[in-house]
Amino acid sequence: MDELNKIILKFEAFAKRDDGSVVPFSLDVWSPVARTQGDSSCRVDCTFLREKPFQIFGVDGEQACELAIDFIRLSLIDRAELIDANGNPISLPVIEWPPSD
Repeated sequence: MDELNKIILKFEAFAKRDDGSVVPFSLDVWSPVARTQGDSSCRVDCTFLREKPFQIFGVDGEQACELAIDFIRLSLIDRAELIDANGNPISLPVIEWPPSD
């Protein structure tokens, strides 16, 4: 039960838009939750893309995590480039699920 409602990825950067403007970018991905339908879902908070949290589904927790990052990455294409505080391009991290101890 400890895994429920736990943020497994907290990522902060800046998003550089095509017009050159730079805005804060944050991404929280919550631990996957098994659903009664047999699949799993991850809650994703990324206000740069959507004002409200949303769910990404997969056949299991590992796929839900992978698809959450893939969705964010694809959503940024033609919208913005992720950069660090120095203006250097950076990539979204990969989520390891289940986590390694």
